[in-house]
Amino acid sequence: MIKCSKFIKSKHVWILLMLCLSFFCHANTHAHQEKTGRGKFYVIGTGPAGPEHATYKAIECIREADVILCSDDMSERFSMYLKGKTLLGNPWRGKFKYKWKNIEELGTREKKACQEERIRFWDEIVVKIRSEMARGKNVAILDSGDPGIFGPSHRIIEGFEEDEVEIIPGLGCFQATMAALKKSSIPAYDTRFVMLTAPFFLLGRPENENILADLSKYPITMAFYMALKHADSLIAKLKKYYASDLPVAVVYNAGYPKKEKVVKGTLGTILDDIKSEKENWLGMIIVGRCLEGQPQRGMIKHVVR
Repeated sequence: MIKCSKFIKSKHVWILLMLCLSFFCHANTHAHQEKTGRGKFYVIGTGPAGPEHATYKAIECIREADVILCSDDMSERFSMYLKGKTLLGNPWRGKFKYKWKNIEELGTREKKACQEERIRFWDEIVVKIRSEMARGKNVAILDSGDPGIFGPSHRIIEGFEEDEVEIIPGLGCFQATMAALKKSSIPAYDTRFVMLTAPFFLLGRPENENILADLSKYPITMAFYMALKHADSLIAKLKKYYASDLPVAVVYNAGYPKKEKVVKGTLGTILDDIKSEKENWLGMIIVGRCLEGQPQRGMIKHVVR
């Protein structure tokens, strides 16, 4: 009886060992298949500045990636997460220049040639990404801010089908800017909507005069990306349709520790207020009554009865 009991126990141990071994082999085979199969492509919104504004999911996806595309300064800011990874290059190389000229300085023919060259460059990046994915590698582009709002990575995303890309949203410049201002963009006062745009999308065409004239009829919060170089022409155009006392704020380096700066004024004063500032790129211009006083309480007296 004792011998039989020992035999049963030893048999059970043996079966358990065999089951564990089988599970281990299956798991290894599955992991190997995943590694040698098709990799994934991530576009990761990292937020402004460094990892402190990236989401937990963004950091996790960076860790899972084998191959990274990012700007040089991004690789420095996220260096602690990029150790041991293959850096495939900077997908935005030459984005603002063509043959050593700034984009704004190009003539019509040069602009067309520049655009064609950029498309070829982005197509080459798509080929490189697909090649890495075919080798079973997970590839990630680190996109500052939020890829869905003026994200430069969309030029590369266009080379893929929707089900081939996973986009990880991030903290955008607009959110970081409003946080720096400690204001809500809507429904402050009687604001009906928020407009996110850039001066070169709003200015320079005859029909834009009609757009601005129509917009001025409604309470709106206007957020201008990439606006610092065009601040003079932007403010001059807005002053044609809005009162000179309309509040304006310029937020420099939104979200960057120790570099973030807020300058407040009005349409009538803001150009003088910012003329001594040296930063001419990393900044956002916000225009609207939401910047004034206590906008939520101020909303009461503007309610239409």
